[in-house]
Amino acid sequence: MIIAFEDVKHIYQYRTPRTLSAFSDFFVSVLPVLYGPYFVAIAKNYSSGLIYAMPILFTTILVSLDNIQEHLENPFDQIGEDDIVINAEKFVDRLELQ
Repeated sequence: MIIAFEDVKHIYQYRTPRTLSAFSDFFVSVLPVLYGPYFVAIAKNYSSGLIYAMPILFTTILVSLDNIQEHLENPFDQIGEDDIVINAEKFVDRLELQ
């Protein structure tokens, strides 16, 4: 039981390192701007709608991945359907019955 408690404690205390989070935020902001000329260049060979579709798709994917990383970081925050719920009162009541 102590080992399981320690494992849960480490999951609770773990956070994404600040540098990795800053790296992610930086590239979510900068990469669509940097790839803009590339998207324009390849759109000359294909469709003109590709000029708008590719950066929007690229940005949507990067922002989605960043949001997923942020959401999965804390499984105890009770935001979302896959969080861990520990009902302490129910656990204490069950201990008192035994």
